[in-house]
Amino acid sequence: EFGKKLSIWADKNVKKSIRTLGLFSGAGGLDIGFHDAGFDVVETVELEAKFAASQLANKNEGKYLVDTNVICEDINNYKPSLKKIDFIIGGPPCQSFSAAGRRAAGVRGTNDERGGLFWEYARVLKKLKPKGFLFENVYGLLGAQKGEAIRQITSAFEALGYTLSYRILDTADYGVPQHRERLILVG
Repeated sequence: EFGKKLSIWADKNVKKSIRTLGLFSGAGGLDIGFHDAGFDVVETVELEAKFAASQLANKNEGKYLVDTNVICEDINNYKPSLKKIDFIIGGPPCQSFSAAGRRAAGVRGTNDERGGLFWEYARVLKKLKPKGFLFENVYGLLGAQKGEAIRQITSAFEALGYTLSYRILDTADYGVPQHRERLILVG
């Protein structure tokens, strides 16, 4: 209900469309949230077919992401062809930095294939040169590899000319009925 009201408010008050690309989109939760806030999510990229199918189910008239191009593809093979993107959003896989990953196999951080996918995020940023971006992940990323993981990630984004700010947010503070702490990094 909050999302619908936010969307109505944004339609009336946001004068310019913010063309947005979603990377590592999963089932589309972050994309729908940004849509509700008035962002025009023009394309999403997701590896898992079952998650991309969830996004496609939200393309029907009267739902979310109606005009969004949903691409089901490995981010390593994604070649963005969009003309103008203002903002990029996405949360690369978190297993390399999460508590569950630590219990299963230890925190391999950026040494893990999934943990190194931030380089693909940076590659897309470099190509499209948006005005800004939001990078989301688990709070465990801050301590992974004794802080080396977050240093590598922030250095990669700063090298592209972005000024960064990040903090840990708890989804319970924003209406989600569970505590879920997430690292939100904005450039």
